[in-house]
Parts: sequence; C-alpha cells; structure tokens
Amino acid sequence: HIVTTTTHKTLRGPRGGLILLGQDFDNPFGLKTPKGETRAMSALLDSAVFPGTQGGPLEHVIAAKAVAFGEALGEGYTQYTHQVQKNAQALAKEFLNRGYDIISGGTDNHLMLIDLRSKGLTGKLAENTLVQADITINKNMVPFDDKSPFVTSGIRIGSAAVTTRGLVETDMARIVELIDEALTHHADASRLTSVRAQVNEWLQSYPLFQTAG
Repeated sequence: HIVTTTTHKTLRGPRGGLILLGQDFDNPFGLKTPKGETRAMSALLDSAVFPGTQGGPLEHVIAAKAVAFGEALGEGYTQYTHQVQKNAQALAKEFLNRGYDIISGGTDNHLMLIDLRSKGLTGKLAENTLVQADITINKNMVPFDDKSPFVTSGIRIGSAAVTTRGLVETDMARIVELIDEALTHHADASRLTSVRAQVNEWLQSYPLFQTAG
C-alpha cells in the first residue's frame, strides 16, 4: 500500500510531503526495466520524485524536517495531537451553539467543514472578511454546492495552529465569538478593525516562539 501526507500542517514541519510505501511490490502497470524485468513500485516512486518533479535538495528544509520528525517522536507531540482533537470538538460545539451548520454534525479529527448557506454567506466572502480580522480560514465547497470553487458555500477550519500556540478547549468559545462577530458584521469596517485588535491583543500572550531572555 502507499500513503501520502504532508510535513507541514499537523506535523508542524516545513512545507513538503512524504510518500510512504509498505512492502515493495511489482508495479501494476507492467512497466519494465531495459533488461525486461518488471520494475518495483519503489523504483517508480523514486524516479517520479527525482528527477521527475524535484530539483536539487535544500539542506535547510531537510534539517527542518529532521527537527519536526524529532519533535513528533516526543511525548509532547502526543499531548499536542490529543489537544488538537479536543480543541476541534470544542470549536464545532460552539459553532453549532451559534446556529452554524457543520457537515456531518461535528468532527472526529482536527478540522471541520461549515456550510454557510443558512447564514446567507459565501465562503469567499467569509474568507476575505476574516482576513481583515487577522483570522485565517479557507473557503471550501460543501456537498451539493451550487457555487463555483472560486466562491464556494462553506469554510474549512482547523485547530492545529491555535493548539500549537497553547490554546485549549476553554479558549474555543472566544475564537468562535470573534469569528461570528466578524461574519455577522462583515460590511462594517469598524467592527472588523475591532475584532482584529482583539485577536492581536489576545494572542500576544500566546507567541509562536519563545524569545531568549
């Protein structure tokens, strides 16, 4: 079997990806070596990555991946992943309490997909509005969406970034409150400025990196 994943996002490393292969096997496409032997799947993957799509190695990115993998081996990473799930479930609960429609009714992982049609909003409008409030989410299509992929009827929200900054379940209500305020008053520039100020003042206590001294 073959599994693909990223080294960024929930792994919290640099931008990149991984292709994981279980026990090697003959490729199912019948591709042969110059000697007529069936090529192994691992060989196809290797050649597809380099020289197929990848250029020269970037040593600083390799080093950053090594740091991320090292952190993932620690107990702290296990605690982080559990907190990511708890935070996501708390976020989903708060959105439901405020009348938002979540696809599947909740979440079992780190993200959720919110259908904004009942709020009279598009994903594009929500994304652009929240950018002005220094809140990062993504517009996303929902099942049976009648909007284009460039507009969409939904947004996708994840809990990994806020968890990395140290926020816990009890903080999720305030996040949803700020998002709801911005979306409810998306046409009011002064309200968006106020939300942005609240976001930045609050998160000064939760820096991404601790500075020395």
